[in-house]
Amino acid sequence: MTEIEKSFLAILRDALHPEDKITDLKADWAAVFDIAKKQNLFPLVYDAATAYPSFTSFDDSHLEYFVAAAASMTAQMQKTDAFLSLYKSFLSAGLSPITMKGIICRDLYGERADFRPSGDEDILIEKRDYAKAVAVLESCGYRKDANPDKNMTVVHEVTFYNDELTVELHLNPFGTSSSIRQKMNDWFRNVFQSEETVDIKGVPVRTMTPTDHFLFLAFHTFKHFTTGGFGIRMMLDILLFVEKYGERIDWSYAEKGLIDIGASGFMADLVEIGNHYLGFKLLQRYQPVCPEELLSDMYSVGIFGNGNKTHLTARRIVEDTVQKGKSNKSRLSSYFRRLFPTWKSWCAWRPYLKDRPWMVIPEWFKRVGRYLRHETSMGNLSEINESYEIAEHRLELLKKYNIL
Repeated sequence: MTEIEKSFLAILRDALHPEDKITDLKADWAAVFDIAKKQNLFPLVYDAATAYPSFTSFDDSHLEYFVAAAASMTAQMQKTDAFLSLYKSFLSAGLSPITMKGIICRDLYGERADFRPSGDEDILIEKRDYAKAVAVLESCGYRKDANPDKNMTVVHEVTFYNDELTVELHLNPFGTSSSIRQKMNDWFRNVFQSEETVDIKGVPVRTMTPTDHFLFLAFHTFKHFTTGGFGIRMMLDILLFVEKYGERIDWSYAEKGLIDIGASGFMADLVEIGNHYLGFKLLQRYQPVCPEELLSDMYSVGIFGNGNKTHLTARRIVEDTVQKGKSNKSRLSSYFRRLFPTWKSWCAWRPYLKDRPWMVIPEWFKRVGRYLRHETSMGNLSEINESYEIAEHRLELLKKYNIL
């Protein structure tokens, strides 16, 4: 780990656990903020940085960082207000969707809630309430991004958006495109039977019980880990959630869920990182595997592991390998599988194909076009090789967690 990366973690520690605050921190602030942007934690890190005396001279000569942080926080406040307004409309219509991560995780950051950005808000509904939920969204000016199949048999989520906010309307938490996602969904079959709510700015927002939401956050992060990877912000959400709700989590039940999907060692490493670098004092319930390597992976891939074309290609290679349950025999075979996906994969990506299967032909031509544009723009194939090197490194890490 580099000195800049250590400084980044020290700033996060001071932001989250100020009782351990150090006197000062001398850092390459521009480099620290580059990491913060990659990890989608820039407003939080900037706000924490202002407490250091050594930051003053840098801040005075770099007004653009203040402007960027203020703009991000303001935009997030507007998104928060937009979601709460929408949620009140759901309540008025007799619906109370389950809210997952997003605003629930931001609430964990206390007075810095809107310093933790969210790209969208995720809500979970029962299939029987889909039409009613769509009516509420449309009445509030939200537009649908794409049409699912008419029987709602494959769809994982439907995206709605307006000028202020994007909302992901889920019919199941994780989708059905792989066996591990289906296994994850099985742990949330009874999630609608609870009535857990969190008061956010006077609005009673329904969410999962602490046990279920912990498992959801852990599963969600693990899902990203087995594809493109995940960033430090997702780890913070889990650790802060355990810090706040740990006494209400049924740990014997949660342990069964983590073991079922093979994530107990993964969770142990997150706790190890949090306790060692970020000032958490969480009970270590499992045996760590390779926390330093996991932390290095978080730094490498950024928030979702798809920040550029090279990482996006690597993500597809890893995802394909995990779904097959074994390492790719060759790079050529990997290319072939991505150019010619299974029908099940097509329906997971484009649910409307269930009703109009012939449309797979133009979808396939668009896929090939995107694929070729990506590769021919690389010129000498060096970036393709870089994608495979990233993927192979990540696959070796997955093997350490017995995912492969």
